[in-house]
Amino acid sequence: MSIESIPVASLMSKSVKTETSDQNIRAVCKIMNENNIGSVVIVNKGKDQKNGNNNANKPVGIITERDIVRIMGTLEPSLLITPVHELMSKPLITILSNNSIKDAIQTMQAKNIRRLVVVEKEEKHDNNNMVGIITDKDIFRAIMKNQSLIPSILNDELLTQHKPVYEQFSEYWFGDILHRR
Repeated sequence: MSIESIPVASLMSKSVKTETSDQNIRAVCKIMNENNIGSVVIVNKGKDQKNGNNNANKPVGIITERDIVRIMGTLEPSLLITPVHELMSKPLITILSNNSIKDAIQTMQAKNIRRLVVVEKEEKHDNNNMVGIITDKDIFRAIMKNQSLIPSILNDELLTQHKPVYEQFSEYWFGDILHRR
């Protein structure tokens, strides 16, 4: 077994917390706090005004802990009531559910992000359905549980090309070991 053979769908979390694009940062922070999570996917609210398509609950962006720190760091009180569609990270970076863990690692590294919204292609339509979310910690946990995957990472050009991935893995690994004591 290697990271090329494990589909993203096998590690993703199917429970994705969302908020509508018209809400403010406080609503997003409340969801993060109540669910002990580091991001909330932002979805459209209602129908597309231009062509009447029902795009409700279509993921359009994401707000992460990093975004909140950046927003709060400006110390502008008006940002607390600004609709999140003006503050969210966009465009939303996604990955297909049948892509490999290696693909996820490479995408995260290339885009300098820690999570990917997982989608499945709708056969009848040109859009994708959100089916989950995968984080770097999900991947690192899977590697820790199945340490036979470590050689496929260490022998892979992925780490020689993307040293920060290895550093993140090492940090998580040692943190996990320390918390077990």
